[in-house]
Amino acid sequence: MAGLRVAEDSRTIAGAYAGKLFADCGAEVFTTGRLDGFLSYGKRVVSSLPPADVLIRETDEPADAPITVDISPYGRGGPRRPWTDFTLQAESGSLRLRGLPDSYPLMAGGRPAEWVAGALAAGGALAAVLGGQSAHVDVALLDVHAYVTNLFVDAAAALRGDSREPAILRHRLSPSVEPTLDGWVGFNLASAQNLQDFMILIERPDLLADEELTTHYGRYRRAEEWNEIVQSWTRRHTTAHILEQAALLRIPCSPVHSATTVVNDPHMIERGFFREGRPDVPFLIDGRRPRPGGPPLRHRETKTGQRPLSGLRVLDLGTWWAGSFAATLLGSLGADVLKVESTRRVDGARLLNGDPRQELWWERGPFYLGANHNKKGITLDLTDPEGLSLLKRLIAESDVLLENFAPRVLDNLGLDWEGVHALNPALVMLRMPAFGLTGPLRERVGYAQTVEQYSGLCWTTGYPGGPPTNPSGPSDPMGGANAVFALLAALRLGRGVLVEAPLVEAAITMATGSAESSVEGRIGNRTPGIAPQGAYPCAGTESWVAISVMTDDQWASLRDLAKLPRWLTDSDLDRLAGREAQHDLMDRELAEWTAGQDAGELVAALRERDIPAAELADPRFIHESLTRLFEEVDHPVTGPIRLPVVPYRYSGIERWSYLPPPTLGQHNAEVLDLTPDQVEALATRGVIGTRPAHL
Repeated sequence: MAGLRVAEDSRTIAGAYAGKLFADCGAEVFTTGRLDGFLSYGKRVVSSLPPADVLIRETDEPADAPITVDISPYGRGGPRRPWTDFTLQAESGSLRLRGLPDSYPLMAGGRPAEWVAGALAAGGALAAVLGGQSAHVDVALLDVHAYVTNLFVDAAAALRGDSREPAILRHRLSPSVEPTLDGWVGFNLASAQNLQDFMILIERPDLLADEELTTHYGRYRRAEEWNEIVQSWTRRHTTAHILEQAALLRIPCSPVHSATTVVNDPHMIERGFFREGRPDVPFLIDGRRPRPGGPPLRHRETKTGQRPLSGLRVLDLGTWWAGSFAATLLGSLGADVLKVESTRRVDGARLLNGDPRQELWWERGPFYLGANHNKKGITLDLTDPEGLSLLKRLIAESDVLLENFAPRVLDNLGLDWEGVHALNPALVMLRMPAFGLTGPLRERVGYAQTVEQYSGLCWTTGYPGGPPTNPSGPSDPMGGANAVFALLAALRLGRGVLVEAPLVEAAITMATGSAESSVEGRIGNRTPGIAPQGAYPCAGTESWVAISVMTDDQWASLRDLAKLPRWLTDSDLDRLAGREAQHDLMDRELAEWTAGQDAGELVAALRERDIPAAELADPRFIHESLTRLFEEVDHPVTGPIRLPVVPYRYSGIERWSYLPPPTLGQHNAEVLDLTPDQVEALATRGVIGTRPAHL
């Protein structure tokens, strides 16, 4: 990106990471240096920002840069009130989903939404650069929080028709992070086959006859029994032994690293991902990580009023969340996206949280619906010569090929980079394998939970003294947003290149770059430098208030509002160090004080005194308040439904969703340009179709 000038004024991870991505790819980035260390690497620290092509900031004051990125808690025109990452997690509904049902709601450690917001902001700005447009990108951290860790429970609730009755939504997913003879190991069972193989792994094939334990909800209902079955086996074996056996059965499994131990993992060492103890650029272009320098790069011209990526043709082989989200971002920014599935191997997100009792239930999966806007969809059996031939024809006609399978899948079809490049020398190929294209874990299957366990993200989330806990999926949207930035950077080269954006390297960037990464063990709802902070019960069922005290003045206001006698007389509490030393006691005192109070009235009183506070929103109904994030989509199977879209705004785009998520094989005849007789013949042989082959 030589010749591109970026000015960045950031107080949070989000803006600083957006600037860092530009610096990683060679742009000249100027910063006021509010955040140092990893996030300032490769930037020029200045006292005042010079004129620039792209301005990244955390204010909405007038600006004269052609491309301006504003990052704020609530977005342009939103409320102005005190906030922290913790209170935004509460407002987004995220807190209600994490933790144990008999304990308090638990925050996600490491500030994941700010990292994703930075990657999204950078991608939105780079899309404008690529399209040769002036633009304003407006990122609301609250919207990003709701998209990143709510796991589409809003869409699931809408599909089920959930009542407004308060409910405890927290539960322990099992198996997940489990104790071993010498540490911790993480599992993620993404399919029925994974579960069957897991029963064999733990030497309990007899459980396959127990229909209740073969369902997620059944294992939840019998959690105590199930956890004992699993842990009685894992505790008898070393982590290394479990990893070896799980790999033989292709069960997604990982060691549970901290930010310290992942640096020395053999896979990371072989890939050379860490430089001087800090993560390198989390993607590669033509096999190398970007470095500053090189010739000025070209940009595409789009017509005024068009979305910036209009005219770009994308072949989307993405699946689950990360790959699908990357393609949805491209489609939302104007690219013509074609999603390719197989009736023998549908996108796994279709089957997640679906209800088999419903007609066409694979079209109602909330994960699939939430991550697949603005695409057309076809099916092709790539194990059939004619299906593979049709895909190759599409590759020859496309600008981008995107996929996030394990590397062996396309390699075995002759569609590795060499094969694809021979078909279309101008095409940019984006590959998003969990662990990358090289290294000892190259063929290891991995999903969001897997890479969160491996990267160190789990290490920062959990109750004090308790096990590491999965933070509920932020590595997928982080991986997707990083991959889109890498792809757009590669498109500026104007030639065919291979882009490699491993899911795990984006997750490690989050895990090792936050203040919490230096903390050994879990600290619950606490954040270094803030005290007190926590979720405290109020009157009613599942009614909680989140409170964060960042400054001594805010503490004085809370002390005067609560009027607790001990607080009024203990001068040690007037300073942060004193409050941190007494945090356990203060949590108990706060819980006693908030109990019985109306949460809404208490939050209003706290905000009036400039104290960051929020009610813990119910994520099932968050669409009612986050109107920027949700749009009503008329889907051919579900009918009208409100779904989350891209979690930022872009000038000139009033509505993100212009195509509903495609039904399976919906556009076969249209896209493949087949006659009715050809469609019938291919469908009869199973090369194409509109229903999963095994259903």
